[in-house]
Amino acid sequence: MSAEGIEHALRLRREERDRISGDVLDLEAHTVFRLLRSSAPRGETARRWAGVRERAALLWALLDAYRDVLERAERIATGARRPGTGDRRAAVELTALLTGPAVRLAPEVRPVEQRSLLATPGERFTLDEAVAAMDSAFRDVTALISAVDAVWSAVLPRLDTAAAAADAARRLLRDLGSGDPALDACEREIERLREELRADPLGAGSAGAQALERVLADAGRVRARAERAAALRREYGAHREALGRLVARAAGAEEEARRARDLVLVKIASPALPDLPGQAPLLRGRLAALDALVPGGASAPGRAASAPDGTDERGRAGRAPDGTDERGGRWLECAELLAELEHAAEQAARRAEEATGALRELIARRDELRGRLEAFHAKAVRLGLAEDAALDRLYRHARGLLWTAPCDLRQATAAVTGYRRAIEGGAA
Repeated sequence: MSAEGIEHALRLRREERDRISGDVLDLEAHTVFRLLRSSAPRGETARRWAGVRERAALLWALLDAYRDVLERAERIATGARRPGTGDRRAAVELTALLTGPAVRLAPEVRPVEQRSLLATPGERFTLDEAVAAMDSAFRDVTALISAVDAVWSAVLPRLDTAAAAADAARRLLRDLGSGDPALDACEREIERLREELRADPLGAGSAGAQALERVLADAGRVRARAERAAALRREYGAHREALGRLVARAAGAEEEARRARDLVLVKIASPALPDLPGQAPLLRGRLAALDALVPGGASAPGRAASAPDGTDERGRAGRAPDGTDERGGRWLECAELLAELEHAAEQAARRAEEATGALRELIARRDELRGRLEAFHAKAVRLGLAEDAALDRLYRHARGLLWTAPCDLRQATAAVTGYRRAIEGGAA
């Protein structure tokens, strides 16, 4: 190589060395790389990390050897006055270092039982071959880092969301003086998933994704339950009053259904009556059981009187001197019972109202037939068929069925239809 070529090559190699060194240092400082190197991965992550760790070691060994060759070249170039002209020998050495297989990897040190007394030559590379080998190793390492980082970036924020929901529920329950086994189980599962993701992110797979979805749903449920319990403690009086009205509505609807049934039994012959719900006594019993969980029962205020410092008459935050909730820490149970009772009362009221509607429909059907019969009779009069004896018999038969209690709706319907058809035939 000429002197100018050597100087140009050295300048390019210096820039290359600095760039590669910076990239490798960035790799070493990467959070995922440091975590993998300092921890003990398991499963699929451990298997892949074992190979990548060797590639990382090769990367550093090649970089060190590359730097050594470049340092030797720079020392020779510095010692020569004019490489290539004044010092032919320096030019030859520099050419060999810059273009030949000057990068040498020391042979791997093996256990004594695997050694030989014969010399083991190390692997040699040109500078370009060393850069290509370093690039390949670098890509292998960063591929694993990217895979692990992708899993952690996708999963850990969602796991943090679940943990935040669980923490919020824990704070609410602590204030309520209550505990929740479901919350305890949820927190244990969050920690288990976090440890699994830390130790083997690549092995989590679909099972880990399903477990994450479950724990997110569980955390949301326990938080919602705690929030309902806290809201109930703040406004129990209003909730209890609304629930009492709902139970009363269900009881009233069932009583109205019974009255409608009694009327139908008198007015309509052998109707297919709908089943009548009888949930009111049970609902009242459940309401009393709910009141028993709360001091003051149905008369409990929605909010205790507060002192200027925010405490109520029973002590700070509604707690006894020993720090426990004087209501037994049962607000979580109260909230669940109240929600269940609300649903049951709403269902009972709806079923009773539907039954009442179905029963009244039978009376409405009879009244409709009465109206149709009279309308057909008026039509017969307008058509001059009022003196027709056969039509008069049909009319009186249908009228007798409809104005007799109990009324047979099937026979009455057939009689009205026959009368209409007779009118239409007579008019023709």
